[in-house]
Amino acid sequence: MKTIVHFAVVVCCLGILGSLKSQELSTIAKQKPFRFDGNLEFRSMFYHASGIANRMEPLNYLISGSPTISLYGWSIPFSFTLSKKQSSFQQPFNQFGLSPTYKWVTLHAGYRNVTFSPYTLAGHTILGGGVELNPGKLRFGLMYGRLNRATVIDTASMSLVPYSFTRKGLAVKLGYGTSANFFDLNLLHAKDDSSSVADLIPNAVRKVTPAANTVLGYGTRFTLFKQLYIESDGAVSLLTRDINSTLSLDSISDKTLRKLGRLLDINGTSEWFLAFNAGIGYQAKNYGLKVNYRRVEPGFTSMGAYYFTNDVENLTIMPNYSHPSGRFRLNGSLGIEQDNVRLQKEATSKRVIGTAMVTAELTKQLGIDLNFSNFSNNQKPNTLRFADSLKIVQTTRTLGIMPRFTISSPKRVQMILLSINFNSMNDYNSYFDANNSPSRDINSGQYLLNYTLSLPLEKLSFNASLSYTNLKSTGNKNSYRGVSGGATYLMANNKLSAGTNLSYLRGNSNGAKSDIFNGSLNLSYTINKLQSIRAMVYFTNNNPGSAVTGVNPSFSETRGEIAYQLNFGL
Repeated sequence: MKTIVHFAVVVCCLGILGSLKSQELSTIAKQKPFRFDGNLEFRSMFYHASGIANRMEPLNYLISGSPTISLYGWSIPFSFTLSKKQSSFQQPFNQFGLSPTYKWVTLHAGYRNVTFSPYTLAGHTILGGGVELNPGKLRFGLMYGRLNRATVIDTASMSLVPYSFTRKGLAVKLGYGTSANFFDLNLLHAKDDSSSVADLIPNAVRKVTPAANTVLGYGTRFTLFKQLYIESDGAVSLLTRDINSTLSLDSISDKTLRKLGRLLDINGTSEWFLAFNAGIGYQAKNYGLKVNYRRVEPGFTSMGAYYFTNDVENLTIMPNYSHPSGRFRLNGSLGIEQDNVRLQKEATSKRVIGTAMVTAELTKQLGIDLNFSNFSNNQKPNTLRFADSLKIVQTTRTLGIMPRFTISSPKRVQMILLSINFNSMNDYNSYFDANNSPSRDINSGQYLLNYTLSLPLEKLSFNASLSYTNLKSTGNKNSYRGVSGGATYLMANNKLSAGTNLSYLRGNSNGAKSDIFNGSLNLSYTINKLQSIRAMVYFTNNNPGSAVTGVNPSFSETRGEIAYQLNFGL
């Protein structure tokens, strides 16, 4: 078999941000000039199947590494993989960016993810540069660069998915205050370059036109009496769907847009949308309450954000309480939500959403967690009538109960955990009831009883569990019963560990039975601080109960691997 090499090295802004949000230049003299850390792993894998075709190669290998280079505290992680699976090569630095900081000045260069507000620049990857200045209470930010790169047309097939233009944008933030009390103004302007791709596909075929977007927003938060706070974000978005459109402003009925046409470069494909949210909250030491309102009009778009849930209006109340002893905690929310904000649809969907989470430590040994959620959906017609069969009146409920009992001593720790979850979807559509249609309700329950025994002095632990799941709906009744057990053991001064786990699951789907058996064995040995090896074997036997018909035959699989890992640091 031909050996195929796959090598991939990725340095992306998300990875950089995960380990380096900004480099503090004022402490650079204290940083080590150069560091080289990471690991290198060699894995050999085998696979065997009986009853079905192989789903993996019988023998395979994998060499991988994740080194990190640090230069004066700037961490640059990358990774590589060598195997027989793929043939591809990528340049080492696909995305690279830095955000050095000196006191109250932060510079951005390269690929960056910056957020100025939730409705303007909100985490969109931008290739460019910018600066953030925070001297005292002044809050200033500026970013400019490329938001999207033009896609390349396959001239052989004339296909392109997805079709996009080069898009550049400018974002500005200007505000005053601290993290607890501030007021910011935000501006985003982004525009597609219609000349960035060859015009080989007509607009009617590609259905993508160069667009422009200007968003003006604000953000604020005020804290009163150290416990009461008010926060709000809002924005108006002006979207021109086709900057090359020949439609004039005279074709727009909106008088506001026609007036803005004297100041901005807009045309007959331009529209404007609003988004707004505001909340007021009170947080004391042991209790709090927050009320939040949000409204996002349909079509609201910001080219500085990847996704918006628009056409939504909701009001949410969120209480919380914690007993001074710490033995009782409550968090909840209750909200009313609807769509069709501009009354442009034939129907309005109204939803009631409620959640509650309770944690109680009844005694030192006994505790319980309760979770409840309710989601009701009621779709009603507006001025236009439509068939009753299209109405939606549904309620979905979830209830979780999780009591736990712990017995702890220096020689033995035992825990018994019971988890019970009920889920139901009830359909109250009168159309189906009136026509004697089958019920569309769905109910399910999951039950799990788990026992864990830990013997710290012997460095030995055991676990065992019983499980049962059932799902009922009209014409269907499915259930699964399972049992599992396992153990782990440490020896040789904690350098050698061994573990095993066995499980059996019996299924029943409308009288048809199935069986699944799984087993695993794990061994690992730490040679020293730099080296370790491990070995794993997995076995599965699946009998779906339909081998007679030839559909979903019975089969067994065995998988295993041996791995060697080297950790290094220079």
